[in-house]
Amino acid sequence: METKEPHKTTYLEELSASDFEVADKQPDINGWEIVDPLGNELGEVEDLIFDSNARKVRYIVASLDLEQLEDDGNDDYLVLIPIGIVDLDEDEEEVILPEVSVGFLATLPRYSPGKTISPAEELALRYAFLGEDALPDANAVVYETHPEDFYTHKHFDDARFKTRNTDPRDQNN
Repeated sequence: METKEPHKTTYLEELSASDFEVADKQPDINGWEIVDPLGNELGEVEDLIFDSNARKVRYIVASLDLEQLEDDGNDDYLVLIPIGIVDLDEDEEEVILPEVSVGFLATLPRYSPGKTISPAEELALRYAFLGEDALPDANAVVYETHPEDFYTHKHFDDARFKTRNTDPRDQNN
């Protein structure tokens, strides 16, 4: 029996809801604080989204701490953050977002656990992190599958994720 399902548009799954585990010798960042480069807490890692076909982590599910911003009273403000844009400080067990503010994160679409992440939603996230206001010709685009090289983008560079473990705050000392 073939494991690939040709009709699926995504192979993304929540790690916590799957039979998979973080690979040996890789940091399990679930529960780690998410901070900006100055150490200000932005939230916490709630879960990881991985590609079950490629067996690679693609996103962090971030539970944001938006107390300083107007919020609707819901404490669980979950968003997806591409794995390739974070730094890790394994000593402090922190995920550092070197170029992202809490204000920017609050503009991202909310993530709903258990909901399928469509290729169009992933493309919109990419454009958001690239600083684009909207997808080009968004009203006319039908986007059901990614091109083969979609995950070769720097936002998904898991090699960088695996090797970074220094705190950028220490580089000025």
